[in-house]
Amino acid sequence: MYKATGEEKYLEYFIPQATYIFTQTDEKLGIESFTGLGVSLPAWSDRGHYTSGKFNYIYPVHTGMILMPILRFVDTVKKNQLEEYYTVADDFLEKSSRALAIHNKDEMWVDLSETEGFYLGHPYGKGIVSEANQIGIPNRIFAYLAAAGLYDKITGKTEYTPRITKSLNYFKNYLLKYDKENDAYYWSYWEYANKESWEDVSHAALTVYGIYILHEEAGFSTFTEKDFKRFSNIVHKIVKVSKLDSQPKVMQNIHQDDKSKYLSFEENKNYFTALHWSFLGSYDETILDELQGIYKELSIQNKPTVTSLYNIGLYLSTVNKVK
Repeated sequence: MYKATGEEKYLEYFIPQATYIFTQTDEKLGIESFTGLGVSLPAWSDRGHYTSGKFNYIYPVHTGMILMPILRFVDTVKKNQLEEYYTVADDFLEKSSRALAIHNKDEMWVDLSETEGFYLGHPYGKGIVSEANQIGIPNRIFAYLAAAGLYDKITGKTEYTPRITKSLNYFKNYLLKYDKENDAYYWSYWEYANKESWEDVSHAALTVYGIYILHEEAGFSTFTEKDFKRFSNIVHKIVKVSKLDSQPKVMQNIHQDDKSKYLSFEENKNYFTALHWSFLGSYDETILDELQGIYKELSIQNKPTVTSLYNIGLYLSTVNKVK
């Protein structure tokens, strides 16, 4: 909302929330980050959420999703020379560096060629957690890469830059597939497990958002304007606006197959997450028109969730940026 309005009150709202989040790491709460090892790390485990309580695990996607807005705050403060926030921004930066570092171990990285590579899941939990010691799932890696890229930009270091560049090359050269009919990209949820299980609208938006932040805010140029236009063309595929229906309909996955259907928000759990894609309006303004009906539908919901508020802020900030 600060990006949308320029009002510093939103930074004031942000600070106590981010401050609180850093009091909830495994280290601060004395929670084992990996069951049975007695290790409590300065990041946030899932508390066994994905293993029915059998195993605590720290996913890079969660580290990335938590730290990305915090590091964007730090970047905003530094870039706009908001000196009254320097002390808290420096504190956030130091704590973010400790969380990022736990995923950046040599044993959690694989070089696939001289120019390509990708992160692996933590070796802890092998046999229990699907990605443990396996090549990463794109949407679980690119949020982390975006946070790491912002960290390098803010600090002027290149601690993560070589691996970020190799990861972007790997995704672009190996994982991306091209839909000629729609001049759009698509890819699998996890190539390692199933090459033709196309990513759903929600997770795919997180993948592309990480790439977008790396390009727009961290200075990585692997993906070009043409590439982002092809990403934005995904929206034209997944959203169907009809003159007969006042409400757009949305597909569940980013690529058409026999099972794909256009569904209303009552039928599609990913319906409102189509607004996650609104940031690509910077490359194609027409997608904002296609998403407007979804935005209007969301804005009249009685009990907006945190995710809904995020979508509203993202849509409005993109509209503001385009204007």
